[in-house]
Amino acid sequence: MTEDPVKLYVVVMAILLCVLGFVAWTSYKEASAYEAALQRAPKEAEALKDVAADVSALCDQLSKSKLRRGYKTLILDAATMNRLKHSHSGAMKDESVGRGRRGTLKRFNYVFGGSRMSPPATRDQIARFCRQVENDSRSILKTLEIKLSRYTGAGEPAAGHQEKVMDDRYKGTIIFGFQVIE
Repeated sequence: MTEDPVKLYVVVMAILLCVLGFVAWTSYKEASAYEAALQRAPKEAEALKDVAADVSALCDQLSKSKLRRGYKTLILDAATMNRLKHSHSGAMKDESVGRGRRGTLKRFNYVFGGSRMSPPATRDQIARFCRQVENDSRSILKTLEIKLSRYTGAGEPAAGHQEKVMDDRYKGTIIFGFQVIE
């Protein structure tokens, strides 16, 4: 093959043509991908701007709320301010309710009025307490459920009797919660 320079020239040129064709084909594919990305860029930039605004608003909401020390601390501080004592001596019950489509639901149960250390509360106290928890957390914590039963202490009629109720005091459980989006 080296004896005929024309054959050698044709073979080398064919190899160079194949290499050049491969380089041109891959460059064309990359250029097409870059062009498609350039076409999508304005839409993705708008979406990114919207997400950044949402994240900024959430960070602002968290910085203005009183959640720096934790959810339980915020609930206990609101209860102290509204004179609503927790009836359990230990920590407040915290539970994660199963995963859903949008993430995990975190719940905090606050039990009151069940012992001497935790006297029953009026409906007004309970409403102010729930409102303060939601306001202090900037509506991150929501009141999910309120379970109340009328307190029947010594000398008071039992629930369901026709006698006149003189005192409007209740014991029960308040459930606060929020959704962790994953």
